[in-house]
Amino acid sequence: MTGYIVKRLLQLIPVLIGVSIVVFLMIYLIPGDAAEVIAGPTATAEEIANIRIKLGLDQPAYVQYFRYMSGVVRGDLGYSFQTGQAVSEAIATRYVNTFGLALFSALIAVIIGVTAGIISAVKQNSWFDHICMSISILGISAPTFWIGLLLIIIFCVELKILPISGLSGQLWTLDGMKHMILPAVTLGFNSSAMIARMTRSSVLEIIHQDYIMTARAKGLSEFIVIMKHAFKNALIPIITVVGIDFGSLLGGAVVVESVFAINGIGRLMVQSINARDFPMVQGTVLVVATTFVLINLMVDIIYAAIDPRISYK
Repeated sequence: MTGYIVKRLLQLIPVLIGVSIVVFLMIYLIPGDAAEVIAGPTATAEEIANIRIKLGLDQPAYVQYFRYMSGVVRGDLGYSFQTGQAVSEAIATRYVNTFGLALFSALIAVIIGVTAGIISAVKQNSWFDHICMSISILGISAPTFWIGLLLIIIFCVELKILPISGLSGQLWTLDGMKHMILPAVTLGFNSSAMIARMTRSSVLEIIHQDYIMTARAKGLSEFIVIMKHAFKNALIPIITVVGIDFGSLLGGAVVVESVFAINGIGRLMVQSINARDFPMVQGTVLVVATTFVLINLMVDIIYAAIDPRISYK
């Protein structure tokens, strides 16, 4: 297992380099001049040219890329055009909120999705199965911002039992968790629907296998048959969906953080795009993309841990 993990970590290097090139080109090729943004609307052409030389924007693209990457390796993502704050510092203070939101959402999605999917598979074509699959279609189809606004109206405006927005104090306190409930449910609703459908499909495929009939013939309880023999062997596709969805939750936090006024990376990214703060946009995209790559690595390692049939030679 250790050798496999080392091998996968080495394979990450070209992937991360590719991610950094794509992120750099994405910012480099978009229309607009960062020097004009910094100089302001009343600046002269000479002042703009001086700023461009000072930032190294007059250099060829490959020179700018290698200079940027040398800073990234040292943990220096540059400085915000808008505030002058170090990008790495701004991201660090907000990454906790975004990662916590994604983690809460993933937990909610897994608990609801897996439970509903297993029951639907066991009780195939029952009223529970039909209702669960209908709700899952709604969950996949409904826009995230619409779900968030609907929950705000029900639980904040009408029932007045949950705070409407923002994070108060530390995330891991009782008050912080109360503020996190609605954003996490909003963000995790779509994922729980996907997980429920995948779990139902995977378990249905397994429970009709001969060894499941053998387990039942041995007199094992239905709970043991489903959880130990069926669900365990249906885990691989479910873990794949959960891993991909967790990366999507980080990206989807852009909308949820804007709806619930949470100071996370997603909201920072939107504010930076509106202000044309290119270093901040570049840094936030790079951090989210790197997190997504690392999550995929964790999913591959979990594959190797739970399924001995998979060979990684």
